[in-house]
Amino acid sequence: MIRICICDDDQLHSSKLEKIIMDCVSKYPNIALDIDIYGSGATLLNALHVRNEEYQILFLDIEMDSLNGIEVARKIRETDKSMIIIYVTSYAEYTMESFEVSPFRYILKPIDDENISKVLLHAVEEITRNNQYLFFKSQNLNYQIKSETILSISSLKGRILHVVTCDNEFTFYGTIKDVEDMLDPLSFIKVNQGTMVNLNYIHIISGTDVILTNKEKYAISRGQKKIVKDAYNHFIKRRIGF
Repeated sequence: MIRICICDDDQLHSSKLEKIIMDCVSKYPNIALDIDIYGSGATLLNALHVRNEEYQILFLDIEMDSLNGIEVARKIRETDKSMIIIYVTSYAEYTMESFEVSPFRYILKPIDDENISKVLLHAVEEITRNNQYLFFKSQNLNYQIKSETILSISSLKGRILHVVTCDNEFTFYGTIKDVEDMLDPLSFIKVNQGTMVNLNYIHIISGTDVILTNKEKYAISRGQKKIVKDAYNHFIKRRIGF
């Protein structure tokens, strides 16, 4: 689950931005988001420092009453260096000043659906790069495997998972649900109830099966057919820059 917050004193803008984000994510079933909206910098800081809320991505306006977006970001950076801060503002003159709080992107209003979607996906990719290992224990040994080297993960009988990588295979106790949160949601897709594959290694998608570059074939369940095809189409578009 990726937690996102929007901080803007313009309620209509916040609602529009929330809708764009949800519409974008609806195309990627593996991405789970939770979005909170704050109408001022003070309420956001109260949530972070008093209620101990945690967010990975912040869409932040700059011109707000009381505390502006630069001041809010300074307060956040005192305790959180990793939150991805994306400025969404009408004022380009703050660009240089904002660099001190290490913003991820700087987007000018009026917001554009395509631009917001691209920045959001880049932010998700940035987060998953920092959590790109699959950790498991097999035969009393602890393993950490780079997710980008994994071709497939499939369930066997008795809650056993079988992992195929570029140069090895492993089995360990667990379920698909156990490992989903450790995998890049933009790269891995569930083709059936017991199998996830890495979109980077798909060779062919037929009507009923997906064939990987290692020639392994996995059945696509009826309910996942459209989801798998749509995920692969979006993956190809990202790879070629669309």
